[in-house]
Amino acid sequence: MTYITTARCVAITFVALALNAMLSSAAYADAVADAKAVNDAFSKAFEACDVPAVLALYEDNAVVIWPGQGEFAIGKPAFEKIVQGYCSAPAKPSIKVISSDARPVGRDYIIHFGQLDATVAGPDGKPSTLRLRTTELFHKSHGKWRFAVDHASAGLPPPPGADAGKTP
Repeated sequence: MTYITTARCVAITFVALALNAMLSSAAYADAVADAKAVNDAFSKAFEACDVPAVLALYEDNAVVIWPGQGEFAIGKPAFEKIVQGYCSAPAKPSIKVISSDARPVGRDYIIHFGQLDATVAGPDGKPSTLRLRTTELFHKSHGKWRFAVDHASAGLPPPPGADAGKTP
């Protein structure tokens, strides 16, 4: 009787672990797909300079830290000024994703990280492309994933002879 009870407990434990592994994999896959959907929507709205659509992808109190001097904002009104600055430049912005990954960090939170090439107007007004590293925290509220934190930074130039295209 003890052997059967022990075998049953072991079997139930293995089934529970297998289910947990499958659900964890599904959560990871969903996080990647959800992050991609938000980033695709952002790219489309940003490249079209659809400021209301860009702002709709952010929480009301989102924190935005972009690489340019003064590109730090808390809340949509402050962030709107940054987006309008990009959209009023002679060269319209464009984004090309280089690498992207995401992980769930809670029931309603996803952390996304990756690299992209952002082409924006340079100081002379001509298009300039910059490789950016991104780290974003998405929060699901009212049934939609939105940026809670959007951080992009530009790394230092690689040393001579180094491969600049490697992902983190």
